[in-house]
Amino acid sequence: MRFFKYLGYNTGHSEWRILRKNNFLGVYGHTAIDIIYSSDEFPRPNTCVELKGRKEQYGGTGANVARIAASLGVPTALASHVGDDFPKEFMESLREEGVDTVDVVKVRGQRTPFVIMISDKGHNQIGFVEQGAVLESEKLPLRTHTVDSSQFVHVGTGRPTYMLKVARRAKRKKRTVCFDPAQELHYVYTPETFKQVLEQSDIFFANSSELERAKEYLNLKEDPELLSYVKMVIHTKGADGSRILTADDDLIVGAIPPDKVTDTTGAGDAFRAGFYAGLSKSLPIEECAWIGASVASFVVESVGAQSALPSWDMVQRRAARRKYV
Repeated sequence: MRFFKYLGYNTGHSEWRILRKNNFLGVYGHTAIDIIYSSDEFPRPNTCVELKGRKEQYGGTGANVARIAASLGVPTALASHVGDDFPKEFMESLREEGVDTVDVVKVRGQRTPFVIMISDKGHNQIGFVEQGAVLESEKLPLRTHTVDSSQFVHVGTGRPTYMLKVARRAKRKKRTVCFDPAQELHYVYTPETFKQVLEQSDIFFANSSELERAKEYLNLKEDPELLSYVKMVIHTKGADGSRILTADDDLIVGAIPPDKVTDTTGAGDAFRAGFYAGLSKSLPIEECAWIGASVASFVVESVGAQSALPSWDMVQRRAARRKYV
């Protein structure tokens, strides 16, 4: 099934920034510093456990999707609010991959968001987020270049009122709106704000816990009922692959086995970036999901989502490791 038609694009570069009038993908979401630990187990309330292997990595759901997609050849713009302390090297790394960073802006007097992520021996994770500059986004003008220059607009993590403005503008501009609130669905969104953004969207991304929360917010019982709001539901299931629902299809796509599993931080973001890379090359939807699984398999082999980015050729070769379900 071919759900979308690929359109061409032009690129423009300057020494200090990348500004493109025609991006394939525009990403709104966090650009953050990830502080990643491992532990043998999670503590019970009012107890402690030992943390090991501290690593500081570039992260954030928005930056992860944007940088990985750009590394796969997808012309991508990123819109994020960061703080005065945003590392120059982080910005340089985004631009080196070709990310259009016009809408990555510093908010005076604020900190760059950061996440403390802890994984146990089974690669389960718990996280703590300091929103930093993102909390100020509701008071600031909408960054419009990322919407206006892109065909697909990925509405990721961020304040619901700001993301609703993004989704509405993208809808008016006849962009394909892809809603991916991620774990913030559980603690930032309410049933009302979730429904408002979903009603402006064409595609909804969710993992298993997020899918259940979405149905709870909307008083739905079955996954296909979400199709009364969007044209496509993409349910990512980690090592169990993914499921893609449309009015015409219910596709079950397997996983791509990695060489090893070191850290699962950003695996879902990697899947999304790979999925968009497939769309940008006019691949069928099922093949896009396999590409997403392949990209995710590389990311889990290293600590952090952006520490070891595969090339498009590497992704294609590994996609041959398909694990059918």
